[in-house]
Amino acid sequence: MRGLLLSAVALLVGCYDSSFGERTGPVAAVPATATLSDLRGLFAGPTFVVSTDITVTGRVTTSDRSENFYRTFCIEADGAGLEIMAGLDHLHNDYPEGCTVTVRLQGRALGESRGVLQLGRMPSAGSSYPTDYIASRPALDATIIRNDEPLLSVNPAVRMLGDLTPAMCGTLVQVEGLHYEPEELSAGSWAGYKRFADDDGTAVYTYVRSYARFADAEVPAGRCSLTGILQYDGSRYILKLRDENDCVLR
Repeated sequence: MRGLLLSAVALLVGCYDSSFGERTGPVAAVPATATLSDLRGLFAGPTFVVSTDITVTGRVTTSDRSENFYRTFCIEADGAGLEIMAGLDHLHNDYPEGCTVTVRLQGRALGESRGVLQLGRMPSAGSSYPTDYIASRPALDATIIRNDEPLLSVNPAVRMLGDLTPAMCGTLVQVEGLHYEPEELSAGSWAGYKRFADDDGTAVYTYVRSYARFADAEVPAGRCSLTGILQYDGSRYILKLRDENDCVLR
């Protein structure tokens, strides 16, 4: 398996095979040939197109219902995560939190953004983004297969701020013992980046899109826990919240 993955990672291709997005018809479920941990451990960048028939499985950990995850969803297995750049709306209907999916990587671009591994299309020339949206229902159906399994509860990994590592990026993490410590004196809404700190003054930031449904809600004061998809921008850890319920006062 490791040789298969190394072969795929070594083949960096500069163009996207547009015919992949034109495939039609049902796609039969196939067993996983690699784990998300394998992909996480072997990816070294830059973005490349996977030329080998690799499949992985994972459980959906996010929802686009509150629109902070916009046309994307994340999956996770055994402490490793992957963001699917689907490019379609209302993904929570087809891929709800707690469902298991199988992902076919062949013909898709694998990239990384803020430490999070992403699967999508190759970006256009000159784009600043590591991947582009798949943005086609037939192409998405050919890439993502929802397994016939019951929905299970999605439980985040509970971590202390000092325990966070870049390898955890893309996974659902819960951090306890925090309080809102804004970088400005005025109270603010959730939109943008917000600073939270633990009792030692170590900080983590939240990120909420300005178009998210809860972006205008006021950030609550008081001791809390935060849950979100972990990101790392090279200097700070960020939790991308799924909705306002990812902040719980304690």
